Amino acid sequence: MKKNVLKLVLMLAVSGVTTGAFAQSKLTDEQKEELLAKMEQYRTELNLSAEQQEKVQSINRTYFEGLAGLKASNESKLAKFKQYRSLSETRDQQMKQAVDKDQYKRYKAMQKAMKDELKSRRKP
Repeated sequence: MKKNVLKLVLMLAVSGVTTGAFAQSKLTDEQKEELLAKMEQYRTELNLSAEQQEKVQSINRTYFEGLAGLKASNESKLAKFKQYRSLSETRDQQMKQAVDKDQYKRYKAMQKAMKDELKSRRKP
């Protein structure tokens, strides 16, 4: 019972901090929801500490804001792709510093699974 109450309090605290952190960001409501869902997935699957949660949240916020800027950009597909690769590489480097080796391996496995899922959705 106490564990459930503690989890609820922690979730409310994280969501309160997250909501305040996104109040001044460039993200749309849909993008904010996507970011929150991704944070929750990382938190549970990577078993992040409170300090790691803050770091990962900051990394993801920067990444999603960069993606939002790319989406709104009028640049060529090649230029957008290069910027996307740069954003992804920066995010991976920051994640590697924010989490331990086992967590980073799980993070990369999650990334690969997501990439495979997106590839399977493409038209043949």
